[in-house]
Amino acid sequence: MGTRSLTKIISTYDDKPITCMYRQYDGYLEGHGVTLAEWLEKFTVVNGIGLDETRKIANGMDCLAAQMYENFKDGAGGIYCMHPDAEDSGEEYLYEISEEDSELIITATDVWKKEVIFKGMAKELLTKYKYENV
Repeated sequence: MGTRSLTKIISTYDDKPITCMYRQYDGYLEGHGVTLAEWLEKFTVVNGIGLDETRKIANGMDCLAAQMYENFKDGAGGIYCMHPDAEDSGEEYLYEISEEDSELIITATDVWKKEVIFKGMAKELLTKYKYENV
């Protein structure tokens, strides 16, 4: 049996979910949380794309949401696109990606315990859950 998770990208404009990605397995922090943080750590969210842009960017949170599926989906099964308001899908963990003061913030909630177990930047999650557990 897999450890299910939901990952929601939150709109900067109205604080509502843009999309919800369901992951069938490895949803715990040391699994999906680390993988998500490794992917997010490279991004800068911008409003408009410059001609000489060399950074790894997302043109707003909608663009980041689309790139999330491109990164995580590699064939049938495993990853599914759910309704943005999806919940109670058997998930043990909920990840919400938001933008605060031009920084991407990951909020991880243990759904079964109904408690936030991590809130911070990707680098902080990696320090806590990847590098400490090596």
